[in-house]
Amino acid sequence: MRYVRQAGSDPSFLLKALGEAAGELARSFRGLRERDLLRPATGDDEGWCLLAVPFHLVQVEQGVQEQLETILGWRGGTPEIRHVDFDDIPFREDYEEAELDDLLDEFHYLRRRTTYLLWDIPERDWERAGLHPYRGALTVVEIARETYHHDLEHLWQVRRMVDALGAGR
Repeated sequence: MRYVRQAGSDPSFLLKALGEAAGELARSFRGLRERDLLRPATGDDEGWCLLAVPFHLVQVEQGVQEQLETILGWRGGTPEIRHVDFDDIPFREDYEEAELDDLLDEFHYLRRRTTYLLWDIPERDWERAGLHPYRGALTVVEIARETYHHDLEHLWQVRRMVDALGAGR
C-alpha cells in the first residue's frame, strides 16, 4: 500500500504540534476559579466539565503510548494493539477529587514521553502498523495524526467552555 501524505501527516509537523499541546492546555486554564472546574457544560459540551478534559487527555495519552510502544517494540509481523477510546466522557467520580495542576503536569510529562518516543524513530517506522481490534491496521503516523486532531478538539472545547463561563458571570 502506497502512503499518500495528508494534512497533518508530516512527522516533523506532528511532532511540533503534539509537543505544543500540553502548554496550550495549561494556558487555557490560567485564571480560572476552582469552583468553575466542576461546573457542568451545556450545549455541544454537555456531559463535560473543565476538569474532565485534562483527566481524559491523560487517559488517552497513556493508551496512545501503549499503542506506539507495542508497534515500535514489535519485531516481525503486525502486533495487536488495544483500543483507546478518544470519545469517552469520564465519570465525574473518577476525577472530581483530582487536582488540576497534577493532571496538567501528568499530561505534560506523558506527552513529552510520547514525543521523545517518536522523535527518535526513522521516517520508515512512521509507517509501521498495529492491528486495532475495530479499525484494522493503524500506522504510527495515523495514531499521531489522530492524537493531534484529538488535542485540537479538546483545546477548542476548553476555549468554548471558558468563554461560556465568562458569559455567565
